[in-house]
Amino acid sequence: MARYRNRPNAMLAAPIVTLPTAIARHACADLLDRWDPYWHRLAHLITPQLFPGSARHTLTLAPTDLHDLLTVLLDIVLDFYAGELSAEKCGFTEADIKEAIDLHHHHYGPIWDY
Repeated sequence: MARYRNRPNAMLAAPIVTLPTAIARHACADLLDRWDPYWHRLAHLITPQLFPGSARHTLTLAPTDLHDLLTVLLDIVLDFYAGELSAEKCGFTEADIKEAIDLHHHHYGPIWDY
């Protein structure tokens, strides 16, 4: 039980993240644009969890896959810093991504606890 010492309830340790639709779709497109098939596998794990008409999607992934997805989200933040991405182009802001990551960390603790 020591692994979950920062969590009020061990049931909250589920490896999930909630993302707005625009971020989730952009992350999937980013994953499919990568040359390594490993990333395509992750996109195919996420895509079935995106439901039409939903503003936000709660994605349930294995801990390593969740860690990889959060890494991709941080890569997208770096694209904002580099000027390769803009809010007008993708439909979300850098702050939206940071909020999703912070919300995950607030509820479930740092990813390295898994």
